[in-house]
Amino acid sequence: MTSEDPARPTSTDIDARNRHLAQEAGLDQDLESQVPARYGVFTVATLGIMLVVLIAVAIWIML
Repeated sequence: MTSEDPARPTSTDIDARNRHLAQEAGLDQDLESQVPARYGVFTVATLGIMLVVLIAVAIWIML
């Protein structure tokens, strides 16, 4: 028995209603133009430390 209740909204209907409310409130004006940071602070710090260590090891080997 897979009959759906016609009074119960589907997730698609809820998403469409939320988008409509956001447009009316002006909350979605720049959502598509905002790009999240590609790397977090921890990742950048870890890569920086690894780069410094790699350069130090290369200099140590050359001496």
